[in-house]
Amino acid sequence: MKRLVFISNWLYLLSLSFWVAGMFLLGILVEIMVRVNLKEQALAASTIMNKIMDVFNINIIYTCLTIMVLSEVIKFLITKYSTVGYEPQVVTKRRYTREVFLAVMMVLAIYIGSVLRPEMHAMDQLKKANPADQKLQIQFDRYHSQLTWLYTINMVLGLSLFYIHGKEMTRFSVQTKESR
Repeated sequence: MKRLVFISNWLYLLSLSFWVAGMFLLGILVEIMVRVNLKEQALAASTIMNKIMDVFNINIIYTCLTIMVLSEVIKFLITKYSTVGYEPQVVTKRRYTREVFLAVMMVLAIYIGSVLRPEMHAMDQLKKANPADQKLQIQFDRYHSQLTWLYTINMVLGLSLFYIHGKEMTRFSVQTKESR
């Protein structure tokens, strides 16, 4: 059972790492590089960013979410039905803080991938068809601002999950040394 919990925690952290690092990489490095290097080619820059964001927001984030949820379900089932007596570490004032943070991140990620991303694509197509229409540009900028804020919230929650998980691992290692 300990091995299964270890693997589950490892997969959880690996998925969280890909997700949070991907948000930093795309939000800071890739977007800036594309905007700076393709400043004169706005259509190409838009197409490149749309494709990159589609792959990240759908394929990578949804895969990470699935792995993280499965890891949590495995730990829950082990806690509930194992005869070994595995007890999850609680290092926060509220018992389910980690699960609530993950749930909020999931809801935001699904909203970004399933609602906001298609709206941004539609607005981008309208903007490309009517480049002189400033209302379309303003609406697209609002969507982009909303996307940036939602990514920021998910990054902060993801970093908080790393902190909580680190505290759990530290407490587990201290208890293991004491039990020897």
